[in-house]
Amino acid sequence: MKITHVKVYDLEDSVVASGFPMCAEYSESLYKGLQDNPAGLARIARLSDARPSTGHDNALSGVLVSFDVAGTVKWWTQFQRYHFIQIVSSMSTMHRLVSMLKDDKAQFHPAVDPRIIEILKDMLKQERPFEELVYSCPMGIELTARVSTNYLQLKTIYRQRKDHRLQEWRDFCDFMKRNLPYSFLFAKD
Repeated sequence: MKITHVKVYDLEDSVVASGFPMCAEYSESLYKGLQDNPAGLARIARLSDARPSTGHDNALSGVLVSFDVAGTVKWWTQFQRYHFIQIVSSMSTMHRLVSMLKDDKAQFHPAVDPRIIEILKDMLKQERPFEELVYSCPMGIELTARVSTNYLQLKTIYRQRKDHRLQEWRDFCDFMKRNLPYSFLFAKD
């Protein structure tokens, strides 16, 4: 798994917004930077511990995250069950599988048996119907997509997948915990 071009938006604004329910008067002075707002940071950290579905951790939904991620079809199938994930664009086996195989650009997870890859290449040389080729492609082909999500969704993903049987999930959760700013807001063990 490879995750690149990570960007986090609106963290500071979401820290401020987490205080709105108890705010009697709005003021621009609320926006003073994370280093100058330890009370706000402590508040959102407390709220982020709220039980899922109570709404108290909703400020995390305002912390937006975008990144490119390369994962296997098996991983993508599971990843797409999360409904606050927006896939901006992705690689396509329908459009590019033939050229991926022809030019040796297709990337496969190390667990894919090399014989399967050779079978695909032989099918291509034999000019077998495209449908046979695409349906024979293993779940371990790695495809890259640009993804947008938020810290609230990453909280759910982290809690559900940090100890998953697929190493890709454990790698994804470890990446989030080690590389996203203030990941302690969602990545709790």
